[in-house]
Amino acid sequence: MDRINLFGEQEERIFTIMKICDFKDQDRRENEIPHLHQFYSIFWLQHGQAVHATDFVEYVIEKDTILFVPPGLKHRMILDPTAGGFSILFNEEFVRYNQKNYTPLKEYELFNNPEFKSMVKVEGADKDELNQVIELMIREVERPDTYTTDVVLNLLHLFLLKAIRLFETQYQPLQAQENESDNFSIIRFKELIEENYIKEKSVSVYADQLNMSPACLNEVSKKTAGITAGEMIRNRVIDEAKQKLYATDLSGKEIAYSLGFEDPSYFSRFFKKYTGLTLKAFRDATRKKYH
Repeated sequence: MDRINLFGEQEERIFTIMKICDFKDQDRRENEIPHLHQFYSIFWLQHGQAVHATDFVEYVIEKDTILFVPPGLKHRMILDPTAGGFSILFNEEFVRYNQKNYTPLKEYELFNNPEFKSMVKVEGADKDELNQVIELMIREVERPDTYTTDVVLNLLHLFLLKAIRLFETQYQPLQAQENESDNFSIIRFKELIEENYIKEKSVSVYADQLNMSPACLNEVSKKTAGITAGEMIRNRVIDEAKQKLYATDLSGKEIAYSLGFEDPSYFSRFFKKYTGLTLKAFRDATRKKYH
């Protein structure tokens, strides 16, 4: 089966599902290059192995393992030729759809945890039950009608709730002193960047919110991520600027204002300094490459 999209490309909501064995060579190559996206990813490896790496940790994913990747996390995945299973992509807009008592996914440790290993092992009855949920999702998106969106949304919630239960059971012993770890600090720092990078780009402000000095935050950042705290903030701004240049027709001035820059000329210089390209050159190059 090819990747099945529940919504069109212009929709704010995203939900797609496909078999890993149906990944095209281009999909595999793109997954092997460090990248990030603005949606949640679930990879259920049912056969073979894969290597998953972030800026913080690299590990082997064995069969019968489900990996959960949050948006905004730079990562790469190398699938061996025998890898099989399922891939599900969706965004917060879809999960929030028609939900009165909505809980943001970032509040669940399933997608954000100090070990940077958002995985669960699935065997026996748990595996059978989750397989049934996947099969129902596929059946729904292959034959959509007016009820499909609600049905798929509820099936996704069921899948996530069962996975959260497994995750909390399997990782409970590791939670003793996580609040004191450098890993916890860097995860909280990344969360703060995601919430505030448009209006706040100063390391000292983030350090204050984390109750540490700027020097300490830089030390933690370099130790866990290999780059300074300032670079982490700047990289998030650059990544968002690139996304807007590629995916929208906003002018450079409009993008500058949307990212919190009061001076569009300064933003243009800032972008060129850290990418080596002008705004127009980057937009032209990426659209020529991917369109």
